[in-house]
Amino acid sequence: MKTASSVLPFYFGSGEKQLYGCYHAPRTEQSRNCGVVICQPMGHEYIYCHRALRQLATRLADVGFPVLRFDFYGCGDSSGDLDDAGISQWLQDISTSITELRSRTGIRQICLIGVRLGAALSFITAAEEDGITAVVLWDPVVSGNAYIEEIRLLQREALRSRLKSLWRKESSEEEVIGFPLSVGVRTAIGELNLLTIAPKTSMRMLTVQSEEAANYDSLNHHLRRRGVQFDHQQLQAPKIWLPTIDGSLLVPTQILRSVVSWTCAQS
Repeated sequence: MKTASSVLPFYFGSGEKQLYGCYHAPRTEQSRNCGVVICQPMGHEYIYCHRALRQLATRLADVGFPVLRFDFYGCGDSSGDLDDAGISQWLQDISTSITELRSRTGIRQICLIGVRLGAALSFITAAEEDGITAVVLWDPVVSGNAYIEEIRLLQREALRSRLKSLWRKESSEEEVIGFPLSVGVRTAIGELNLLTIAPKTSMRMLTVQSEEAANYDSLNHHLRRRGVQFDHQQLQAPKIWLPTIDGSLLVPTQILRSVVSWTCAQS
């Protein structure tokens, strides 16, 4: 009989920058020597990806991985305001989460799995830190400027829709689908460019693409030129980070299976 993995919600970190996380314990009879940290997207994308990433964590734990998914500082249930956050803080959050998972499990090897902006931050972290053996980039944000323009376009379309009254408020601060976008955060994200990052050739990488985008081809070319061992999978799946007509949260089963299978093969 299959035993479902247990989930422990908790706060971790130090001082006033406590992060909220959920630890998915592995099935003891299949415990692996690699831990997984899931790096979620931001803003409205966090909301719409939540169900899929929770199921991904459960699937990984069920095949023996200890998994930690967490909310970045200023996001979700973690402490702080988004106005006070930014790329450097979020990179520190990933490092804090890696340290927490290692402390909790005693495992040194880490696989990072990130979606959208969380994938971009995973890529940067893996290039800077030791002990990260594998990285999964699920529809990563390759260019911060392109990402900003994309979510601004989504906001303009929302304001033209029948739901605009739910997303509009009187404020001088820019807002995207109900979430503030401060000048500081916008500037930090705009400076993001994965094509300027030199990844370590020792780690293995999977890029998962569920939409047509020229910048993904540029990223793959960048990885080849740098000598990184990576696999690329383009799968037909919905953009789970976008609002749906009926408000439902989508779960792309094919991508979840593919990510779990690839991660298992690396451990």
